[in-house]
Amino acid sequence: MPEHSDDNDAKGAEPLPASPAGVQSLELGLALFDLLATQGKPCGLSELARQAGMHRAKAYRYLASLVRRGWVHQSASSGLYELGPAVRALALAWLARQDWIELASAEALELAQQLGNTCLVAAQTQAGVTAIRVCQPRQGVSVGVAQGALFDLRSSATGRVFATWATPPSDALPAALRDQIRSCGLATVEGEHAPGINALGAPVFDAQGRLLMALTLVGPAAALQADPQGAPAQALRQACARISGAMGWHESRR
Repeated sequence: MPEHSDDNDAKGAEPLPASPAGVQSLELGLALFDLLATQGKPCGLSELARQAGMHRAKAYRYLASLVRRGWVHQSASSGLYELGPAVRALALAWLARQDWIELASAEALELAQQLGNTCLVAAQTQAGVTAIRVCQPRQGVSVGVAQGALFDLRSSATGRVFATWATPPSDALPAALRDQIRSCGLATVEGEHAPGINALGAPVFDAQGRLLMALTLVGPAAALQADPQGAPAQALRQACARISGAMGWHESRR
């Protein structure tokens, strides 16, 4: 792409090259970061350096800079490296620009007001299954879920949605439980993620039938029925079906 001058460029300045060479040190640091991002788990310095084909001391310097900027986190106890909080912030910023987020947020807000429970939108980011929008009811009982919160694949309804419908499914859940969740069209938990709190999560699919995100209702057990056939579950499934339909997916194509 040609470089266009702006108002701050000096008139008659030497034109910039059409294919700039770039900054090698930056590219090396980003290559190391990309390696860490694809690990899917915390990783040690020696292993990262080996995979990058980089001297251990050199990799350490790059990682130190990434840690200082928040892109990488190093565990104080194990010394292992993993993605840092800046990755989550970047993922949330990117996701917020996508049209389907606005569509899902509108449905989540409608559910929150209709049922009087907290409703959230979650998506898979490099940091994990993440709450990208949280809608609280004007009336009813709200549950404090922070935007950016991460969900466990085993104990949370949101995580179970991703463990069940991801491609391939996660072995974090037993196959029998995944089959049960699929047959219901949603995942439920009753006090497993937080005592006294129920949650129901359902999937949203893209035009190819791939899991795109989840909508989850969260509320006190006294205010949110966790029955897969109850009114909240039916309303949640219907909302997710509307979003999936808007994305070009219809259940009849399964």
